[in-house]
Amino acid sequence: MQADENLKSNPAFAGISPFKVMFLEQILKEMQKQNKDTLMPFFLAVNAKAAQMGVAFTDEETQMIFSEMEKKMSPEEKSRFQMIQKMMKKS
Repeated sequence: MQADENLKSNPAFAGISPFKVMFLEQILKEMQKQNKDTLMPFFLAVNAKAAQMGVAFTDEETQMIFSEMEKKMSPEEKSRFQMIQKMMKKS
């Protein structure tokens, strides 16, 4: 996945608040540093940080975000990401 993707210029993110887009850009940059063993703890930490900051995404925003993220992933990254999504839904 490309870390240099500028979400502000992506039309899919036009309806999301600028603060949320900035938060997402930070997450994407940090996600690049993660390996398969640290992805789940990373996403749990992101979820906790978002809650602390009062950042909440609607179900529609979340699905759109995941869809856009998956477009930039390799098949292996996509598989891991989908597994993490399933695990997070069960929590």
